[in-house]
Amino acid sequence: MVGVPRSTGCQLCRKRRVKCDEVKPGCGNCTKYGAECPGYERSLKFVSGKHHVRTRKNQSGLPSTPGSSPASVATASDDSLRRSSPVSASLLVWEPAPHRGQFVSTMVETARAAIEERDASGYFSWVRFGTVGSFAILDGALCSLAMHLVGKDVADANMIAQSRTMYGQSLHQLQQALHHPTKWRASETLCTAILLCVFELFAGTSSSDSWLQHARGIGILMEQRGAKAHQEGWDAAMLLSFRGVLIMSDLFFPRTDECFLTRPEWRSVMRDRGRHLLQAPDFNDEAIEAVDEFNNRLAEIPAVVKVGYPVMEAGKRGLPIDHVAAATTCRLAAACHARMSEFWSTYQHLFPRGVEAPSKDPQSPYPVILRYERRWAATLQLSHHATMGLLQEFLQRLGWTQPFATSQQEYTQTILRSVEDISQGPLGPYRIGYAMRIAYELADAEAQEWIRGCLDRFKSTYAATDKQTYPEKRTDNKGYR
Repeated sequence: MVGVPRSTGCQLCRKRRVKCDEVKPGCGNCTKYGAECPGYERSLKFVSGKHHVRTRKNQSGLPSTPGSSPASVATASDDSLRRSSPVSASLLVWEPAPHRGQFVSTMVETARAAIEERDASGYFSWVRFGTVGSFAILDGALCSLAMHLVGKDVADANMIAQSRTMYGQSLHQLQQALHHPTKWRASETLCTAILLCVFELFAGTSSSDSWLQHARGIGILMEQRGAKAHQEGWDAAMLLSFRGVLIMSDLFFPRTDECFLTRPEWRSVMRDRGRHLLQAPDFNDEAIEAVDEFNNRLAEIPAVVKVGYPVMEAGKRGLPIDHVAAATTCRLAAACHARMSEFWSTYQHLFPRGVEAPSKDPQSPYPVILRYERRWAATLQLSHHATMGLLQEFLQRLGWTQPFATSQQEYTQTILRSVEDISQGPLGPYRIGYAMRIAYELADAEAQEWIRGCLDRFKSTYAATDKQTYPEKRTDNKGYR
């Protein structure tokens, strides 16, 4: 039984046997007669026997091998997937749903296996895989990201090129959905936007910080959908999975107003509340609670940086300081520092210290590094240390006289000695990115030079860690190592 696609018009025009102008999102005939356009998803016509390709010019640019079909491509081995051309993969993602679903599922499973073989992260856990093959816009985004991750993992330039082709097509489809009167609210549209932003984090299609434009757009989309739209199920899981990226975008590139996740209506939905939306059922409930608490407190930090960073820069350059802004920074930083300290005293037992081990990196300035058994726990621990170091640096420069339980130097050393271990695996730079960025601000010139070398290595897999987005290396004798 071979599926043979029929007319490319919308389903209603095909049923009426009238010519369709194929305008998207709704065709002209449906608009003219006030009918809701059912879309262009092509159904299948089944015929018995072996299907023979018509003897006409091959318009797709693909080999016209009798008996071949998208389904056969979708179930092929990894090697055949890697050898397929950019045209074949991109066309396949927009093929009829059964074939498309098989292909996308194969690619996602390949990506997940490639990641989790060396990086037990549970990545993609928030994606609703039951929808694969049902929504072309979501399938394209999911497949582009999966192919990009696999392509980089196996160093396959052809597969990476395929992923970029599909990314461009998915982005176009997303723009159309966002301008649709109803589709912009759909969960599939939000998921597509998130997947394409994650793609930018790894690929950096136009620049290493292009992910910021996507993250800000997703923040606006979530705000317009409203907090209630993210209370339950898939939408709640997407908010929890993406909140860290939203906070980071506001932290390093502050908006004119506060991070919307700090508003009361969003704080209440930014918690898992024992539902295990992202984690396995047997995952520690207290650990989930700790992650929620940390992110709720981390969302307050962009407000400190927004006011305080210009004050710090003015002080560095010997320029007049805005004393009102300085007082505001001191007040906000002290409040956030107290809340982060409270968090750590409550949940510290969940985050064991790293174990000392000899370094395997001949370029590392640290002959003895720190290794961790659970990298998710180490990631949160280092993010906490980075946040505390940043707040303390603000307070110290503004004349804070009270002693700190842990110095900025100790925080910086712990982060930098952990880089070699935590940065391992396909998602390593993603995990260590925030802590390393803050540590760079606090480090001395020699440590900064080493960090810049690490960024050069990370960029090949994770575009967001580009030293071009970092400040120039310091020229003074200050900083920690």
